[in-house]
Amino acid sequence: MSDELSTLEGGGLFPRLQQRFGLREDPLAMESPFFPDAQRQHALETLRHLCGFGDMVLVLTGGHGFGKTRLLGELVRSESSRLEFVWLPTAALANRETLVKALYMALQRPVPQGEDPGDLIVRYMEQSCDATRKGRRQVLLLDDADQAAPGVISLLVSAFLASDPAAAAIPVLTGQPGLEDTLSGGKGAPLAESVHHIDLPALGRDDIEQFLKPRVAKAGGNVEELLSRRRIDSIFVLSQGSFGRLRRTAPAVWLDMASVKGPSLAVSGLAGWFRHARWAVLALALLSVSWWVVSRQYDDAVEREASPLAVSEPITRSVITIGPETESYVPAGSGERMIPEGDEIVSSVPQNGVEVSAPVLTDSEETPIVEPAGEFLRDTGEEISNAGLPEPEPEPEPEP
Repeated sequence: MSDELSTLEGGGLFPRLQQRFGLREDPLAMESPFFPDAQRQHALETLRHLCGFGDMVLVLTGGHGFGKTRLLGELVRSESSRLEFVWLPTAALANRETLVKALYMALQRPVPQGEDPGDLIVRYMEQSCDATRKGRRQVLLLDDADQAAPGVISLLVSAFLASDPAAAAIPVLTGQPGLEDTLSGGKGAPLAESVHHIDLPALGRDDIEQFLKPRVAKAGGNVEELLSRRRIDSIFVLSQGSFGRLRRTAPAVWLDMASVKGPSLAVSGLAGWFRHARWAVLALALLSVSWWVVSRQYDDAVEREASPLAVSEPITRSVITIGPETESYVPAGSGERMIPEGDEIVSSVPQNGVEVSAPVLTDSEETPIVEPAGEFLRDTGEEISNAGLPEPEPEPEPEP
């Protein structure tokens, strides 16, 4: 399908776009403006800084058509005034000898004969430090470095680390995801700390719209018509997040030669919605957890207030009245407190969880003492009192 869309038969697709939409130039062939979204600007700023002041090998990875070469081109355009860039083509990575020849051509020096290529690469790295001391550091650009012959890239990296990494020509390599592990030997390997990895993500739906909008406007096209929701969704699905596929599929979508319908478009739209709403969902989840914690704390507090408070220890109060010429002695540790003459002394002693209180008495009052009025019979184990019964009358004596 891609070959059919990119064919030049009959003038290609741009003349049809020009005739139908009145475009002045091809919006997909424009090199500017540079696309800063989808972490492209962040990757560019990182390369700018580390190429000038870094001491690590820089590895830029991404899928086919993700814009790795375009990013290197923008780096050269923006930093060529202070950095000296050396492009090493894929052919220079065929073996060690071709790599040495390409490096010494950059120094404009002949290749020494009869010496080991590994030693020559180390010597090149040492000589490249002179350019850095003069204010123009060298940067080696190796595009598609994952297509190099085995051992060539490792030899270059080892020579870079064996020299002065802060001043030697710094290698910048691009390739498919996984190149960084192949180069450094994986996480935890000795070279892993000497490699800085930058990964370019795929384009999202909004990224594609932001990429096309200034180009369509610059070409004189109708932005609302060419970038309608239906067409953007179709371009997003067909491009698979790649700049390369985007340039091939967008003209076909605009000319109604290709479209996406049915579940694929619905699923992609739903996935895009979840991708852009993930921060809102995360905030909502954190808010729900916070609300649940506060609610539990509030319920526990209400439950504690509603439950009866635990009484420390039940208290019994006894009253001691101190009269004139009477001294009261309260043993230490008895829990009683002595009150001066004329006051009431209250002793608190727990009794079965019930607090017993006695009336307050003064010096002029005395506690009445009640004595039993009768006798107690204990034959049956019960108390029987004759208090209040009349005295029995004596029986009359019989007459003689």
